Amino acid sequence: MWTFIALAALPILYDLFLEGFGFIHERGIMKLILVLFPSFIFAFQPKKHYISLVHLFVILVMVVSSAYTFFMYLGDQENIVNSYKISKVMPVLSYGDHIRISWVVVISLVMALYEWHHSNKFYVKILLILYIFGQYTYLHYLGAKTGLISLYVTIILLSYYLIPKGKKWWLILIFSLTAVLGYFAATNIPSLKERVNFVRYDFEHYSKGEYREGLSDAVRFYSLKAGKDIIAAHPIMGVGFSKLHTETSAWYDANMPNVPQKDRFLPSSQLVIYWASGGMLGLLIFLSHLLLPFFRKYLKENRWFMAFFIPAIVSFTFETHLEGQLPIFVYGFFVAWFWWLAWRESQGLQT
Repeated sequence: MWTFIALAALPILYDLFLEGFGFIHERGIMKLILVLFPSFIFAFQPKKHYISLVHLFVILVMVVSSAYTFFMYLGDQENIVNSYKISKVMPVLSYGDHIRISWVVVISLVMALYEWHHSNKFYVKILLILYIFGQYTYLHYLGAKTGLISLYVTIILLSYYLIPKGKKWWLILIFSLTAVLGYFAATNIPSLKERVNFVRYDFEHYSKGEYREGLSDAVRFYSLKAGKDIIAAHPIMGVGFSKLHTETSAWYDANMPNVPQKDRFLPSSQLVIYWASGGMLGLLIFLSHLLLPFFRKYLKENRWFMAFFIPAIVSFTFETHLEGQLPIFVYGFFVAWFWWLAWRESQGLQT
């Protein structure tokens, strides 16, 4: 909880120190809401019945979300597949935020497996297996890189945690089957196939330092280069959270003026943002938040918490999950939620 408070409070306190109250006109105090989620869940202390209701609610919401996307896809399949050739994706709900949609789908799969593991009803287990299979397929049709990376990291983690010690050789079979299915999807699902082709095309350009408008990963790559140079220039104190956007834009003016304003994003890594903005203090606070669970036995040994947390911290290296209200909610609520599940199991609570 202290690391939650530090993550939320550092940006406002740091900007107050550097700029006074003028910072609020640029970035505001959005990260303070991070503290609300663990505070609410640990005050509410949901019991088994409410846990299942929350899981069911999330699953139903993602059923509606995925059904909407498939409906749109089937209604205009040719044009949607062609859009993947220019780094577009299928229409999704939640204001078109396919990154967070794909991430929550993976989270819902962990919840579905949790319910499967704790349910004694045969028909419930069958429905949950059908849901898991359907959403696994959906993620490959959607082709969002964050979702797919989180999916495969989650599969590896849950396989490791759920297979008994004497049968760990099953991991080889599961990894092999997962790799085969992934290859089959990448070569046979039209949207994912075009997505893979575009990623290759994208890499061929930004790896040579060539900018082409409409590239996707190239924008991330250049933003990270900007972040690296800002850190190199201000490694100890950072530039302040409110001024990072200005410093990033100035880097583009000096190094890549041909990149239009609409493609000049903050460094595409939450870790880089905290270091570039908050200096060494920001880096230490961020790392303490990411690493502390691995020093808490009840957290590091809990399959459900780690199945959420490890993919999340992996994605922090190439995503900015604390720079908008929706991603802050997704991370803040669900990390607190799985933290509570781990705490309940460590206390032996059954009701």
